[in-house]
Amino acid sequence: ELINDVLDISKIEAGQFELAHELFDLAATIRKSVAKVMPLAEKKGLTLNASISPKVGQIIGDRRRVEQIIINLFSNAIKFTERGQVGVECDVQGDQLVTRVLDTGVGIKSEDLERLFQPFRQLDAGISRQHEGTGLGLSICKRLVELMGGSIWVESTWGQGSRFSFSLPLERTHV
Repeated sequence: ELINDVLDISKIEAGQFELAHELFDLAATIRKSVAKVMPLAEKKGLTLNASISPKVGQIIGDRRRVEQIIINLFSNAIKFTERGQVGVECDVQGDQLVTRVLDTGVGIKSEDLERLFQPFRQLDAGISRQHEGTGLGLSICKRLVELMGGSIWVESTWGQGSRFSFSLPLERTHV
């Protein structure tokens, strides 16, 4: 996983990263991502919810990379949530697909928000560090979303949870 993350970030920074441009079902991709992370949530006794608007369906883009983003955001949400729930919401807003991963976890202090998407940065670094990771996941998510013409952001309240959201331009087919 670490090797793949380093390769991804290296390719992106070198401008040698190519995205697929294919027809895929975003709702099905989200459901598949939920199924992949379900064992992690169950192991911690967390509820996992998905709310996908009926407007979300077939789109053109890179299915594998969108799934990578969603799974990364889910994995982080589960990692930093000890009790309660983790969920995903997806809806069409204007000409954008907006996906949100929400949790009832520890939240993020406002002074730490700006460092979240920097490579090799972890907020719980040091001797007291409780969670594993490379510090590359969110940086890769940010770069992938931006390569796809979208944006990513976070809203969080310390001690109450976080909401990571990303938008992608809506490219629907005329099929």
